[in-house]
Amino acid sequence: MRIVVIVIAASLAGCVTPSALQMPAVVGAARSGDTERLELLLLEGADANVRAGVNGWTPLLHAIHKDQEGSVRVLLARGASVNAPGNAGVTPLIMAAGYGHSGIVRLLIDAGADPRATARNGADALTAAVSGVPDIDRFTVGNCQTETVKALLAADPQRRLTSQFLSTASAKIARVAGCRDVVKLLEQRQVRR
Repeated sequence: MRIVVIVIAASLAGCVTPSALQMPAVVGAARSGDTERLELLLLEGADANVRAGVNGWTPLLHAIHKDQEGSVRVLLARGASVNAPGNAGVTPLIMAAGYGHSGIVRLLIDAGADPRATARNGADALTAAVSGVPDIDRFTVGNCQTETVKALLAADPQRRLTSQFLSTASAKIARVAGCRDVVKLLEQRQVRR
């Protein structure tokens, strides 16, 4: 009863919309890492690219958000769009990079994710990996996500942080956080012009 009252109050306050509460089964399976159920749902015709939740995320974005590498593998094998962004323009690769999910980053790159895609705020995967993200569910700002940065730089040998504000700020965050290996990788790229 208490949960129902909280959900109703949140809905009335505009925090939760009815559509956000009605997640398709394919999204639930992706978020929970239930790969057997996910595979079955997709084989039965569930849409691997359906959008759900307040952020308009695809099942792939939901799986990445919950660090469900198995779900990511299944979704990519069953036709999930590797570059489909959520409402804010955050692509699967940008999300995985920001969270420091280096294994998922490699899977996405191998599946053809665009390492140069940018979200609406101007962030790309490298910027997100270097600075981290201020997500309430997985706050990674200041984390030294060296393996993720390495994976992104390996995927795009010409890639460097740009002089844009977000790139400059992310490099400063890495320095302040003491991420020596990340700073060294970035500095090596700047010299190779």
